[in-house]
Amino acid sequence: MWKKTLPALFILSPFAFATPATMPPTESTTADVELQPLALKQQWLNEQQTLLLQRENFLQLENLINTAIKQKMVSEPLIKLASQLISEEYPLQEETQWLLLRAKLAMVTPENLATRVQEIQTFSKQYPNTAKRNKLAQLPISLYAEHQKREELLQYAGNTPAEGLKNQCLVFESKYQQFNAEHTESFKYEQKKLLQEFDLFWQNTHTTLPPECDSLTQEWLKQGFLNVEKIKNKAVIHFQHNQTLADIPSSDENVQQWLTELEFLRTNANSLQTFAENQALDPWNQAIITKAFTSFVKSQPEEINQDHWAIYQTWAEKFQLSADDIRQWKIAFLSRAFDNDNVAFQQWRDAQLAELKADNLLERRLRMAIWQKTDLKPWLALLSQEAQNKQEWQYWIAKTSPEKATRLTKLSQERGFYPMLAANALGKPYQFDFPKAPMLNENQLIAFRSQLARVAELRALQRFDRAKLAWQDLLQSVSFTEKLALTHYAQQQNWFDLSVEGTIIAKAWDYIDLRLPNAYSEWFDLNLKNKKINKSFAMAIARQESAWNFQAKSHANALGLMQMLPTTAKQTAKNNGLPFSGEQDLLQPFRNIMLGTTHLAELNEKYPNNRILIAAAYNAGSHRVERWLARANGKLAMDEFIASIPFFETRGYVQNVLAYDYYYQMLQGLQPLQMFTKAEQQRY
Repeated sequence: MWKKTLPALFILSPFAFATPATMPPTESTTADVELQPLALKQQWLNEQQTLLLQRENFLQLENLINTAIKQKMVSEPLIKLASQLISEEYPLQEETQWLLLRAKLAMVTPENLATRVQEIQTFSKQYPNTAKRNKLAQLPISLYAEHQKREELLQYAGNTPAEGLKNQCLVFESKYQQFNAEHTESFKYEQKKLLQEFDLFWQNTHTTLPPECDSLTQEWLKQGFLNVEKIKNKAVIHFQHNQTLADIPSSDENVQQWLTELEFLRTNANSLQTFAENQALDPWNQAIITKAFTSFVKSQPEEINQDHWAIYQTWAEKFQLSADDIRQWKIAFLSRAFDNDNVAFQQWRDAQLAELKADNLLERRLRMAIWQKTDLKPWLALLSQEAQNKQEWQYWIAKTSPEKATRLTKLSQERGFYPMLAANALGKPYQFDFPKAPMLNENQLIAFRSQLARVAELRALQRFDRAKLAWQDLLQSVSFTEKLALTHYAQQQNWFDLSVEGTIIAKAWDYIDLRLPNAYSEWFDLNLKNKKINKSFAMAIARQESAWNFQAKSHANALGLMQMLPTTAKQTAKNNGLPFSGEQDLLQPFRNIMLGTTHLAELNEKYPNNRILIAAAYNAGSHRVERWLARANGKLAMDEFIASIPFFETRGYVQNVLAYDYYYQMLQGLQPLQMFTKAEQQRY
């Protein structure tokens, strides 16, 4: 820690120990200079000791308040005691003040309510990001309602409009109770206006209203505002947002039956045929049929063909769908039936693709043409200009063009996987220049010192999610150049995940050295000894998998830097005599790298020196790679095999990993740079 932190003191305090440049060194000044490192070290030690004490006090304060809130034992003496633990020099001032505010909000009374609202507003002004995330501006509405401060609630809502159904209902309810308390003609008129306003609110919300609206809803029903048209409009909105229709009131038996059938369709997409055949044409059924078709067609087997479309066409005609709606239906239908191997269907499909000119379907057809080794030109010509401008299709346009060399040369001057592939096709080295990020200057270091100290302290407390939020807040408030300089600073601090996050926020795609930090370099070296896996490749996998967030968790429960599934990690450990105690191991960078690189080595045994197949297997599983190889049957070149990987995620994954590998080779100063191995350039 000393080696890392001492230079930072020189950066943060450049003038504290400076000697005028015009003064010749004397014996006295030379001795002073020699003493400076010792003074700096002592200063650093003192600062660390102070920080540790402040941290302990913060943790005590946090535990005290959280326990009191949980046990509903917050009191003024407790808040006073907690306040004495606060140091104004501690980096987590925002977190400290948020804790105190939460404690105060746990003991709101009618007598102190106005004070609490003022405290909310003061905190929100000082810490707007935390206030926004916790929707503090909306809290006074519920507090006023809880303490039956109707006039104050309406006055507050007049300046801060209610958001969310609950608060909107509280405002409606307060207005209703206010009018209900009066019996003059003017108030009756205002009450009617309120019910009309509520009527529009009810019709346009796409979910069930909360209990706070119950009394006004009953009055609205009593006054006869509800009718069949409004019920059906409401039902369509609920259906379009996939919200239950069970709570929509109706006393009409026919309408209730329609609602029941609609709710069944919402939860059973494959019942659309019954609904379409039994329902009459009206605007509501037209909207329902239009919306439901995409989910319906996804529920059908992939073997559906043009005969099925003929049935769907009759539905479209019955319900008088627009030409654009029919087009969207046909795109959804073709997406589902695309791979049907019936020859007649394929001919019909291709004719429809040429007519529809939908880029997503044309790109899929192009991949099919690539692995089938058929002519690409007709399909490339049908792509929109936007799609044609993608690097991938620029590559394939070049390969099918009489001006192949010229087009490939132009493409090879860009950054990315396909420019690298273009250079490889030309038999030339792939080179591109990338800009260097600026460093924080002395004034910026001073200006951002408190925010950076906050991020550092949150990370020291292992509050990584909070640190990321603080980092995002900081970067979103500064200029592009400052974003780059701060991202460079993060990399210097070994905040590798925040470095990557910084480039994403800044959209600094050309700053390769910031996007690809040299993270955990020594641990990769150690774990790759005696393994036939290059460091640049292993790091590229980790960068693609987690963006260097060692706490990353996927929806499939892949964990850590190299996003290993616990089952894969357990088997890898067992096969190679390595320790594995469970999921928590994968959230430790060293353990994750150990198991991830070992798994890569296992895949290398299966696919020697072929990062394309290794990366594809790491992402999608070896069983799928074997299936794709069987389909290719030794007929595809390297670029054709990659382009024809059917999974969008895996295809992009392989391309990114190979590009990142090359970038890491550049950044690590490796020579000669290798785009593709001999094994990778074989037939597939």
